[in-house]
Amino acid sequence: MRRRFLVATSAATLATLVACAAADGEAVSPVPAEDGGTVIPEAAPPIEADDAEAPRRDASVSLTCNDQGWCETELPDPDLTLFDVWPFEKSAFAIAQSETLGTKLLEWTEATNKWAYVDDNSQNTYKSGHYTGKMFAPSENEVYFITAPGVVFHGTRANPQSAFTWESARLPYDGPVYPDRDPGVAWSENNPAIPRHLAYALGVFGTSKDDVYAWFGNRIFRRTSVGGASPSWVSEFVAEDPDVSADESFYIFNAAKGEGDETWFVGGRGTYRSSGYYGCPTLYRRTAAGYSAVINGSIANSECSALPGSLDPTWWIDDGWELPHGVPSSVFGWGAAVISVGSGQAVLLLDSDYYYFYYVNLAADIARVNVINSVVPPSMSPPIHHSGVRLGDRMWMTGEGTTFSSEIKKEAWEASLGIGSPADFQGGPGVGALVEMSSVAMNGRYLNEPLYQVRGPSTNNLWVVGKHYALHKKTP
Repeated sequence: MRRRFLVATSAATLATLVACAAADGEAVSPVPAEDGGTVIPEAAPPIEADDAEAPRRDASVSLTCNDQGWCETELPDPDLTLFDVWPFEKSAFAIAQSETLGTKLLEWTEATNKWAYVDDNSQNTYKSGHYTGKMFAPSENEVYFITAPGVVFHGTRANPQSAFTWESARLPYDGPVYPDRDPGVAWSENNPAIPRHLAYALGVFGTSKDDVYAWFGNRIFRRTSVGGASPSWVSEFVAEDPDVSADESFYIFNAAKGEGDETWFVGGRGTYRSSGYYGCPTLYRRTAAGYSAVINGSIANSECSALPGSLDPTWWIDDGWELPHGVPSSVFGWGAAVISVGSGQAVLLLDSDYYYFYYVNLAADIARVNVINSVVPPSMSPPIHHSGVRLGDRMWMTGEGTTFSSEIKKEAWEASLGIGSPADFQGGPGVGALVEMSSVAMNGRYLNEPLYQVRGPSTNNLWVVGKHYALHKKTP
């Protein structure tokens, strides 16, 4: 995907950013089979590392822990790619895909220290289950997950020793159906210098057992009971623009709970070509008053421009030559995740060429562009954001083979100082938030795989999941 950042940064920052760029492999095909059987995507070719000693998953190697406290946990099959995890104090759920098994829901318990399947496999019937997205579990005895094309599965049980009872419902999706692309999959533009990357635009999220949302493509639904009837999925919000051309696509990718009645949703809008998706970030805020578009970037003249009614992202300049001021700027790439850092305040992680994020403060009416320095993925892969979560006074984030955390320092982000090591801020106008790497290397070797989600009840009980791995950390 070709993306541009329109404001020059320091030479040190640019050197760090340039060092992160590299090529990668192809992604899986979203096109389902039509043979009447389980719909399984084609396998992606392996990521080729520059280092001949880069790790490859070896099922014969015993599970290990590293000196950062990250421990491998045992998966029931070696070819699982875990896209999301929802942990509790002594258990966790995870949603995964397999080239041979389709979509699978797993549960880990501290007593067994293993993952086991807890679904009934109904999600892999014809025309469903060929890809999955984000999941939600209100409790240890209730869980939601989703499969394409927008089928939500809801499982309940009496207690952790009981089997789940499952029900499913198709979302009433009435959005665009394209002849040349899947409305639930965004593909990055095929650029030889940047890996071809995809994101699934479907998921389930909730703030409680009575406040549950699902999305597919460009539509958000809420589980609602009308007139005392059994709950059903009701369309609440559509990300669209009637004035755009037919080649523009809109997606919802992720969600997070905010302060009070806030719920944040992130996505992207942009043009689609035969080579992929060329998009800008979007951020929507839901309150009791309804939905509002906080970030709504549209491509115009090869730039992401803020549409009326949304915030115009700016880079704060304090170079000593003139009064500090904001300069309009833009970053191509969709919104990968959102982290609430206060009432009306959020960090929007961007799926861009580098680790960019926006700090949003609605009270101040600003969206500041920031960059994360000193985070270099293994094998020099581009540092694509996959997830982020707030735990106490810190943010935890994952990307391509990386897991790291940062202090929350909003005044620094308002000044576009970003996140980095002390060395990154030497000679600058101030000190940004300090980054802390948390290596997931096992036996001294890089974990050169995408890590799609980090979550945890606390910093003493963290999970990171991704391709072929579910890592657990119970140390500070």
